[in-house]
Amino acid sequence: MVGVNVVMVKNFQYIAQVLCLSLIMMHGSTFALESSVQLHSVDQDKSYGFSLSIGDEFFKQKAFNWQVSYNRLENVASSDLDETSDVWDKAGFDFAIQTIDLSLGYRYYPKSYDKFISSLMVEFQLGAAVNLSEHKLVFRPDFDRDDIYFANQGDINPVLSLSLQKSFTKNSAMHIGVKHYPSYSDFGSISTIFIGFNYRFGRQIGY
Repeated sequence: MVGVNVVMVKNFQYIAQVLCLSLIMMHGSTFALESSVQLHSVDQDKSYGFSLSIGDEFFKQKAFNWQVSYNRLENVASSDLDETSDVWDKAGFDFAIQTIDLSLGYRYYPKSYDKFISSLMVEFQLGAAVNLSEHKLVFRPDFDRDDIYFANQGDINPVLSLSLQKSFTKNSAMHIGVKHYPSYSDFGSISTIFIGFNYRFGRQIGY
């Protein structure tokens, strides 16, 4: 058990180091960061979650940006459990999923003389989600059955999102959107609807 904990700590440290290095490299020539918090409603009855993220533009290009986010979804069930056992499927096993998502985004700003339309922005993001924890069913030693793994720590799964943002000032905005994991390890497809708040801080150019 101690050895497993040591491996988990080392994996967390490695992920943290990679993220810090990525942020330093990408943010070396930037002037501001955009922070965001989101609340998620998942496409399962009892499931919900939240995200915390930071991001910025690529090379001062307003239309292109990167984002790093921490995401946690509660009470997520495996969509493939019914293929293993109908009894287990009805037992209501669920898990808390935690990921670090690394995404690249494209932003479209409508051009209009109408103030409301000009305050809108549509964003499409594509990225990879790194699983931070292990999810499995563990059986008694005297039970003739191997443990069932739904996701392993370090699993990388694709993620994409589409959102609509409404700016209130040059620093603050609200947004709504959908986020989709097409195939999250053995959990299958997971989708969420989210609402969030953006705040940009730091010295800015071109706003």
